[in-house]
Amino acid sequence: MLSRGHIEFIQSQQLPWHVIGGGLARPNVDYKMLSRDPTNGACSILMRYPAGWSRSGTEHITADEEFYVLHGSIEMDDHVYYEDCYAFLPAGWTRHKMSSKNGCVILAFYNREPNLIDADGEGTAELSHRAIQHLDVAAMPWDLSLNDPNLKHLGISRKNLRTDPDTGERTFLSLIFPQATPTNNKGPQEKHPVVEEAYVISGSLTGPHGTMYPGAYFWRPPQIAHGPFGSRWGGVSLMRFVGGKHVNIWTKEEAPFSYDTPYQPILPDYLHEYKNKPWVPPAEY
Repeated sequence: MLSRGHIEFIQSQQLPWHVIGGGLARPNVDYKMLSRDPTNGACSILMRYPAGWSRSGTEHITADEEFYVLHGSIEMDDHVYYEDCYAFLPAGWTRHKMSSKNGCVILAFYNREPNLIDADGEGTAELSHRAIQHLDVAAMPWDLSLNDPNLKHLGISRKNLRTDPDTGERTFLSLIFPQATPTNNKGPQEKHPVVEEAYVISGSLTGPHGTMYPGAYFWRPPQIAHGPFGSRWGGVSLMRFVGGKHVNIWTKEEAPFSYDTPYQPILPDYLHEYKNKPWVPPAEY
């Protein structure tokens, strides 16, 4: 997990689209690589399906597949995944047909190289205990209970999408209230014993590395102090804790906070070209 490097953060709008050729072998599907482990092919990507796309055949992916629909819709066998739908399908999950009538963009995560191979028959029964076939996330209630008093100023609410009963790995939506500013513009920093990964879906979030807008992505290795954070007008992010259970460990020292913090990313060598190219959101006025 450390071989992906520390990505904090990059706006996905800056990354190029590529056409999938191998691996998933899905013709005419574009992707943006957000991060990838070169040792086993595990990756986090955006995938863009064109309108009218389809494929059929009894097949499965050799990796766990976790995805959230950002735009449009996609159909897989008996399920139609519209915007704000989620699924977790274990490696070996058999599928027969897929299509997208009007096009679709999904945020997808794979725990190893996602090769698509032919399946000899149904391979889903023994995997059903791990699968989350379909969540209509927009219809789920927000959990308003506060988990940590050090995050009280953010007013965090969550929609839990998945918690692995064996490893404690967790995926959820995180909602932050508008005008969420740390008290006296300072606060302690937090660490986690596992990887924290996030993609901003809406709004904005400001921290020590600048302001993240929709499309912002980070992959933060374990035990790296971060924060404090704030948000002028609120935001929603998809969060993942990879490699174990999510635990907050707080520093005794406090760090300053400012909405004027410039973009100062931490990026691995293969993303070095973006270090001095901050993305500027379109003008609102």
